[in-house]
Amino acid sequence: MAMNHRGLSATINDYANLRSFPAMLSAFFLAAGAYQFGFIDPIHFNWGLDYTLTTEHATFTSVGVLLVAFMSSETKQLTNYETWEKLFIGATPVIIVGQQYWTEFDNLLLDLGDPLGYQIALVVTIVGWAAAIR
Repeated sequence: MAMNHRGLSATINDYANLRSFPAMLSAFFLAAGAYQFGFIDPIHFNWGLDYTLTTEHATFTSVGVLLVAFMSSETKQLTNYETWEKLFIGATPVIIVGQQYWTEFDNLLLDLGDPLGYQIALVVTIVGWAAAIR
């Protein structure tokens, strides 16, 4: 019977790669949220494209990354979460999509204060993200 004798560095490298994917998703989620809520200046590509990313791109990125992260989480069933975590997880896509597509929702955020409403929205989505990927 052959045994696989891998070195310690190979095992550490595998573990580092396994942990880098959630970290990368977290970075994408945070950057997309910050862009959507106006905390990052518009990103413009000049390399022959003359194209500016919109907040709609950030919305799709946030929801897509959230879906991928939640579905790959070991605790993806909502029964595995506390009530407060369920509330934040449920509020996260509602806030992301609501701010982008429902004028009334965006106005509600702005009525809380500009930029206070967007700051609160970003914090809630980050807490929802953290709860979803645990």
